[in-house]
Amino acid sequence: MITAFHHIGCLVENIADSVTDYKILCPNLVVSEIYDIEDQQVKVGFITIDNTNIEFVEPYSTNSTLLKLLNKKPGYYHIGIFTDNIDAEITRLEENGYRFINKFRSMAFNNRFCAFLYNIEYHLIELIEKE
Repeated sequence: MITAFHHIGCLVENIADSVTDYKILCPNLVVSEIYDIEDQQVKVGFITIDNTNIEFVEPYSTNSTLLKLLNKKPGYYHIGIFTDNIDAEITRLEENGYRFINKFRSMAFNNRFCAFLYNIEYHLIELIEKE
């Protein structure tokens, strides 16, 4: 079962520059540490404004898939939501037409399981197993 919205993912060229830009918009935002997720070839960091999170995803120069997407300037490219049972949720979503991409552990979420799926409209959805 889906339990809560967590974040909107935003593909960026440089996390530090993006944080600086968003601080102009909202000087009191909270900035997380930057996580280096080698197996996905990305760095990620979060900003929080009130109870809303934006995840900045900075691809390594070797991550050709995300670099191609970044060159198209998509901006926001996925949403992250919590689930209390990731395997059951993956199964339920696949039975309803979602396409499973991968499941992994993420340092950004205390090494909990996460999974990416495309919905029917090809929007990227990230499931995050709740603690």
